[in-house]
Amino acid sequence: MYSEILKNLGARALKDDSVEQCSYEQVRSELGIRLPDDYVSLLNYYNGSIVFDNGAMFKPKQKTPIDSEDGFQSLEILYGLSGKDNLIKKNVMYKDQIPAGFVTIGESIGGSQICVSSAGGGIYFWFHEAETDDGSLFVVSDSLNSFINSLIIDDMQGQNKREVDDSGSFLDF
Repeated sequence: MYSEILKNLGARALKDDSVEQCSYEQVRSELGIRLPDDYVSLLNYYNGSIVFDNGAMFKPKQKTPIDSEDGFQSLEILYGLSGKDNLIKKNVMYKDQIPAGFVTIGESIGGSQICVSSAGGGIYFWFHEAETDDGSLFVVSDSLNSFINSLIIDDMQGQNKREVDDSGSFLDF
């Protein structure tokens, strides 16, 4: 599984008082996607959405409009099976915005989404400020496993440990 990587990132379940719960079977049925077994184990382990106390960042394979100077961007959250930010709720919310064939699994800085292709399993960055669908998706990784394995501590936050705001707002002021 991804335990060492997630431990280094300070991964933990987001505190959420919501009683909303879904199962992986519901996710698979309603969203029409089969996720890798390791990722399903991760979802079941954390249950809720996953946040990173040490920050998490990734380097997309394809340059995006919001990459840092060195080509990285932050991962704010991975959606889980429970709470107001569960996989089903987030995908219903973005259904008419994200192009067909993509399922959102997390959020990058500023509200853009991390998506998995239901056809090939690749990971994509959906830029929510794109003017057209044609310019909204950027390749991040070839697979969910390679994406998780590529996450590193977000050093854009300096050497200080980040405090993750459990209120649901991920804006850094």
